[in-house]
Amino acid sequence: MFAEVVVDVPAAKAAKPFHYGIPDRLRGSVRVGSAVVVPFGGRRLVGYVVGFVDTPDVAKVKHILEVASEVSPLPQGMMALATWMTARYLCRPAEAIAQMFPAAVRQRKASVKTQALIELAVSSEEARAFVTEAEKRAPRQAEVVRALLERGSSVMEGDASGLLRRTCPDAVRALIRKGILASKKVEVMRSPFTDAQAAPPQAGRPPLHLTPDQDRAVSAITAAFDQRSPRPILLHGVTASGKTEVYMRAIEAALARGRSAIVLVPEIALTPQLAGGFRERFGRAVALLHSRLSAGERYDEWRRAERGDARIVVGARSAVFAPVGNLGLVVVDEEHENSYKQEESPRYHAREVACERARVAGCPCVLGSATPSVESFYRARAGEYDYIALTTRVEMRPMPAMDIVDMREELAHGNRSIFSRALARAIRERLARREQVILFLNRRGHSTFVLCRECGHAMRCPECDVALTYHAEEGTLRCHYCNHEEALPDTCPKCGSSYIKYFGAGTEKIEREVMRAFPQARVVRMDLDTTRTKRAHETIVSKFRGGEHDILVGTQMVAKGHDFPRVTLVGVVSADTCLNLPDFKAGERTFQLMTQVAGRAGRGDRPGLVIIQTYAPDHYAVQHARDHDYVGFYEEEIRARQDLLYPPFVHLVLLVVSGEDPGAVERYAASLGASLRVAARSLDPPPHPAPSGAAGVRVLGPSPCAMKRVRRLYRWQILLKGHPLESADEAVRRGLDTCPAPPRGIVVQVDVDPESVL
Repeated sequence: MFAEVVVDVPAAKAAKPFHYGIPDRLRGSVRVGSAVVVPFGGRRLVGYVVGFVDTPDVAKVKHILEVASEVSPLPQGMMALATWMTARYLCRPAEAIAQMFPAAVRQRKASVKTQALIELAVSSEEARAFVTEAEKRAPRQAEVVRALLERGSSVMEGDASGLLRRTCPDAVRALIRKGILASKKVEVMRSPFTDAQAAPPQAGRPPLHLTPDQDRAVSAITAAFDQRSPRPILLHGVTASGKTEVYMRAIEAALARGRSAIVLVPEIALTPQLAGGFRERFGRAVALLHSRLSAGERYDEWRRAERGDARIVVGARSAVFAPVGNLGLVVVDEEHENSYKQEESPRYHAREVACERARVAGCPCVLGSATPSVESFYRARAGEYDYIALTTRVEMRPMPAMDIVDMREELAHGNRSIFSRALARAIRERLARREQVILFLNRRGHSTFVLCRECGHAMRCPECDVALTYHAEEGTLRCHYCNHEEALPDTCPKCGSSYIKYFGAGTEKIEREVMRAFPQARVVRMDLDTTRTKRAHETIVSKFRGGEHDILVGTQMVAKGHDFPRVTLVGVVSADTCLNLPDFKAGERTFQLMTQVAGRAGRGDRPGLVIIQTYAPDHYAVQHARDHDYVGFYEEEIRARQDLLYPPFVHLVLLVVSGEDPGAVERYAASLGASLRVAARSLDPPPHPAPSGAAGVRVLGPSPCAMKRVRRLYRWQILLKGHPLESADEAVRRGLDTCPAPPRGIVVQVDVDPESVL
């Protein structure tokens, strides 16, 4: 018997399994779904067993070196999910399977943390007798034994070094030699939770009273537990309508049935907050998974879920692969967020993977949002998803009033400040009343570009086709694509002029302007620059919620999920950041961001106000956001999508050809485009045209990407529009198979249903 092993290496031939022999010592431990270490081209790599054969396809067979014994093989359901991902996202099997193991296993760095424990090796009576007898002869030894007895246990819980620091290492060693004490190594699980979060759940706390909408939602979700193959459920609840409480009640019902749950959140900034709430409710049954944890913490939390010690996993995108057993519920909070889409291969969407994992497990998948994605709402209207609406806020609190400020009129009245007169006045009023304010701008840094007024030269990244952003705190220019950084020049590097001007604004500039205009205000900023360290998100959020700051300035990190009862004013500094981008989702993202950030206002006892500053006050996304009118926005957006043949009426596949030689990139993109067109024409017509009338596959391009060069790589793109998805995928497979292999240095990336076509 030989094992079929897929290896995660970026080569076309790696898509097929390789045959490896199984040494006698490993015959009992190599199974389908096992992670194994194999020799591969002179290297030792991690691979994954996908099957067995009686006869290998090569004469000289190499053997598996070892099995990742610290983790169990993937169960059948997870292997089925990996197979689905391979077909859905046109990725290599090993790429899909690798997502289901913790990084520590994939990188061969998995390690168990151990800790020394000191315990009494004799009875308590013998220990007391030893203390009495050794009090004068060996006082330090007596002190050690007395310390253990005082703990009320024969075992010293925790690291022995705590005891050694207080006494003497020689005394402990002498006691071990005498047989009074024993020392051993025990495994210690690394926890991402703080001491407060690690406390047991509050006992006897009265449950929250559900609104009628919440009660109907919980009933609908729990009823789906008993269905053989429940459909996904779209939970459409306005901001502050209590979606989290619905999730918790549904999870309680799942646990009562002996099942487990996975809860996904889009932002790492939200994960500790939500996980803390779940930990308070469910205690140690909750595990936390996200990329800001240390490798050891992620590994141990993953193993807690695998062992069944944690039956609820809360985490970001990759937590959808958590190894919980007997899965009973999957929740995707803020399901509309584009951060659920992975940027590198396999370019999966966690929302779709969550629905498929729930389908395989035979359990409901709840997609929650105040602003559902157009695709999800379309599927709900088409009957593919069940639909539940939460139309009112808890305790019948009113939605915040929303005012739109036309910044063109502000300029006409001579106001060149970042803040409109209405927003500045509202901030002063809130500060006087000791209420809190959130100012939102989805762009970090101080100035978006730096220009020489003498010759017009803009400071640009030498590796990307983009202007450098000025960060005033460090006094540097930084590229937000490749992280290139350079000092701000005193004179223009092109003409030597000292007339250098800063243009545009980011959150850093907003923070400085706020401190200048409102010197009495306590201001804090939350963006990628201020949250690079571990637990920085938690610190900022907890201090703002605790009233240590008056004004929170931030990017989309502050726009969703946070519950700040004292916030009564939200200012959207510029609603136009992404409104005019040449992307089919620009209007949708603008509406969602404005609605989500507006939802942070008025969540307490006092009503909220939202002020939106924009140069496009008549845009339908802005107008419907002002009226809290999701359905009105959807109706306009879906008509535009249908007219232009964009999702959900077709599926998109984006191919990006990149390399350092611009001519070679352009030539290969042209060759690939021709192959894709031939492949598209060779497809059989689909049996069921799309509702829009679209059928077959259209190939657009190749054309230069909107960002022509990133990290020194020139980029061209080809976009396929197809219905059904299988047709578009098949056209890509055939096109890639018939096109000559790319020359050295040329890379082709495939993104099925991209979140952006920029």
